[in-house]
Amino acid sequence: MKHFMLLAAMLVSLAFVAPSAAQAGAKRDARVAYVLKNLRLKSDVEAKFKPLLEAFLKELSDVKDPYEDLKDELQDVIDANKLTAAQCDKLFELKQKQEEQEPAVLRKWYAKFKTVLTTQQAYRAMKLSDDKLK
Repeated sequence: MKHFMLLAAMLVSLAFVAPSAAQAGAKRDARVAYVLKNLRLKSDVEAKFKPLLEAFLKELSDVKDPYEDLKDELQDVIDANKLTAAQCDKLFELKQKQEEQEPAVLRKWYAKFKTVLTTQQAYRAMKLSDDKLK
């Protein structure tokens, strides 16, 4: 009986986690396709660059997600202008942490991109990866 309950709890939690993980993966795949399409790289260079781009976007997402997730969770409260002091503090701290970590991630991956791409292409890749996609 315990095993059945544990299995049921795992399945229920997976139902909530899997769609968001799949959605994040789909968004990242769309961004990878967008960047690669607009860079117009030769196939051999693209084959070397694509894994770097995917790893970069994953790491950048890992830095941004805690703040974005909490902001999404609290969106109704934010819209109603009814945030508690603790919620404000948590949002502020997560945003500051994101803003502290993000430049280091960008510098690290820009340097890695330049091992495969020209400097101009690496710069363009960084710019394209930050574009707003619909």
